[in-house]
Amino acid sequence: MISGTYENWMVAAFIFGAVTVAMLGAAWAQYLEHERRKQAMDVIKTALEAGKEAPPIIYEQLSKASQAKPPWSEVVVFSALGFGFWIAFANAEAEQRTAFLVVASTMTVTALGCLALAIMRPGERGKDDESA
Repeated sequence: MISGTYENWMVAAFIFGAVTVAMLGAAWAQYLEHERRKQAMDVIKTALEAGKEAPPIIYEQLSKASQAKPPWSEVVVFSALGFGFWIAFANAEAEQRTAFLVVASTMTVTALGCLALAIMRPGERGKDDESA
Protein backbone atom coordinates (compact mmCIF):
# COMPACT_ATOMS: atom_id res chain seq x y z
CA MET A 1 0.00 0.00 0.00
CA ILE A 2 2.81 2.41 0.81
CA SER A 3 4.58 1.78 -2.50
CA GLY A 4 1.31 2.38 -4.40
CA THR A 5 0.85 5.72 -2.67
CA TYR A 6 4.47 6.60 -3.40
CA GLU A 7 4.00 5.75 -7.09
CA ASN A 8 0.85 7.88 -7.24
CA TRP A 9 2.77 10.82 -5.78
CA MET A 10 5.58 10.29 -8.28
CA VAL A 11 3.12 10.33 -11.18
CA ALA A 12 1.45 13.45 -9.79
CA ALA A 13 4.84 15.13 -9.34
CA PHE A 14 5.83 14.25 -12.91
CA ILE A 15 2.60 15.67 -14.32
CA PHE A 16 2.86 18.80 -12.17
CA GLY A 17 6.50 19.29 -13.21
CA ALA A 18 5.74 18.84 -16.91
CA VAL A 19 2.88 21.32 -16.81
CA THR A 20 4.93 23.81 -14.79
CA VAL A 21 7.87 23.66 -17.19
CA ALA A 22 5.57 24.03 -20.20
CA MET A 23 3.74 26.98 -18.66
CA LEU A 24 6.99 28.71 -17.75
CA GLY A 25 8.26 28.17 -21.28
CA ALA A 26 5.07 29.60 -22.76
CA ALA A 27 5.21 32.58 -20.41
CA TRP A 28 8.84 33.26 -21.37
CA ALA A 29 7.99 33.09 -25.09
CA GLN A 30 5.08 35.50 -24.58
CA TYR A 31 7.32 37.90 -22.64
CA LEU A 32 9.94 37.88 -25.41
CA GLU A 33 7.25 38.48 -28.03
CA HIS A 34 5.88 41.37 -25.96
CA GLU A 35 9.36 42.91 -25.75
CA ARG A 36 9.84 42.62 -29.53
CA ARG A 37 6.52 44.35 -30.16
CA LYS A 38 7.32 47.05 -27.62
CA GLN A 39 10.69 47.76 -29.25
CA ALA A 40 9.08 47.92 -32.69
CA MET A 41 6.47 50.37 -31.42
CA ASP A 42 9.22 52.49 -29.84
CA VAL A 43 11.04 52.65 -33.19
CA ILE A 44 7.81 53.70 -34.94
CA LYS A 45 7.08 56.32 -32.28
CA THR A 46 10.61 57.74 -32.47
CA ALA A 47 10.47 57.90 -36.26
CA LEU A 48 7.09 59.65 -36.25
CA GLU A 49 8.26 62.16 -33.64
CA ALA A 50 11.24 62.96 -35.87
CA GLY A 51 8.85 63.55 -38.79
CA LYS A 52 10.00 60.47 -40.70
CA GLU A 53 8.38 57.22 -41.70
CA ALA A 54 9.48 54.09 -39.85
CA PRO A 55 11.31 51.47 -41.93
CA PRO A 56 8.92 49.06 -43.68
CA ILE A 57 10.61 46.08 -42.04
CA ILE A 58 9.26 47.22 -38.67
CA TYR A 59 5.69 47.04 -39.97
CA GLU A 60 6.41 43.63 -41.51
CA GLN A 61 7.70 42.35 -38.15
CA LEU A 62 4.59 43.60 -36.36
CA SER A 63 2.36 41.99 -38.97
CA LYS A 64 4.28 38.71 -38.72
CA ALA A 65 4.05 38.74 -34.90
CA SER A 66 0.26 39.02 -35.01
CA GLN A 67 -0.15 35.84 -37.10
CA ALA A 68 -1.24 32.61 -35.46
CA LYS A 69 1.63 30.42 -34.31
CA PRO A 70 1.71 26.63 -34.69
CA PRO A 71 0.77 25.01 -31.34
CA TRP A 72 4.09 23.24 -30.62
CA SER A 73 4.02 24.08 -26.90
CA GLU A 74 0.56 22.52 -26.63
CA VAL A 75 1.90 19.36 -28.29
CA VAL A 76 4.57 19.13 -25.58
CA VAL A 77 2.17 19.84 -22.71
CA PHE A 78 -0.52 17.38 -23.77
CA SER A 79 2.05 14.73 -24.68
CA ALA A 80 3.62 15.02 -21.22
CA LEU A 81 0.21 14.89 -19.56
CA GLY A 82 -0.81 11.89 -21.65
CA PHE A 83 2.44 10.11 -20.86
CA GLY A 84 1.99 10.75 -17.14
CA PHE A 85 -1.57 9.47 -17.13
CA TRP A 86 -0.59 6.38 -19.15
CA ILE A 87 2.00 5.65 -16.44
CA ALA A 88 -0.68 6.19 -13.80
CA PHE A 89 -3.02 3.86 -15.71
CA ALA A 90 -0.35 1.15 -15.88
CA ASN A 91 0.35 1.39 -12.13
CA ALA A 92 -3.21 1.91 -10.89
CA GLU A 93 -5.32 -0.55 -9.01
CA ALA A 94 -8.27 -2.12 -10.84
CA GLU A 95 -10.94 0.32 -9.58
CA GLN A 96 -8.88 3.40 -10.60
CA ARG A 97 -7.80 2.23 -14.04
CA THR A 98 -10.89 3.45 -15.90
CA ALA A 99 -10.48 7.05 -14.73
CA PHE A 100 -6.80 7.09 -15.69
CA LEU A 101 -7.61 5.49 -19.05
CA VAL A 102 -10.17 8.18 -19.89
CA VAL A 103 -7.84 11.04 -19.00
CA ALA A 104 -4.79 9.44 -20.66
CA SER A 105 -6.62 8.78 -23.91
CA THR A 106 -8.13 12.28 -23.91
CA MET A 107 -4.72 13.88 -23.42
CA THR A 108 -3.20 11.67 -26.12
CA VAL A 109 -5.91 12.51 -28.65
CA THR A 110 -5.55 16.22 -27.82
CA ALA A 111 -1.77 16.00 -28.26
CA LEU A 112 -2.24 14.31 -31.64
CA GLY A 113 -4.71 17.00 -32.69
CA CYS A 114 -2.28 19.75 -31.71
CA LEU A 115 0.48 17.91 -33.55
CA ALA A 116 -1.65 17.80 -36.70
CA LEU A 117 -2.34 21.54 -36.40
CA ALA A 118 1.33 22.29 -35.80
CA ILE A 119 2.40 20.26 -38.83
CA MET A 120 -0.18 21.96 -41.05
CA ARG A 121 1.17 25.29 -39.76
CA PRO A 122 -2.00 27.42 -39.59
CA GLY A 123 0.11 30.56 -39.01
CA GLU A 124 1.61 30.27 -42.49
CA ARG A 125 -1.76 30.40 -44.28
CA GLY A 126 -1.75 34.21 -44.54
CA LYS A 127 1.53 34.12 -46.47
CA ASP A 128 0.02 31.84 -49.12
CA ASP A 129 -3.09 34.03 -49.47
CA GLU A 130 -0.99 37.14 -50.18
CA SER A 131 0.93 35.49 -53.03
CA ALA A 132 -2.26 34.23 -54.75
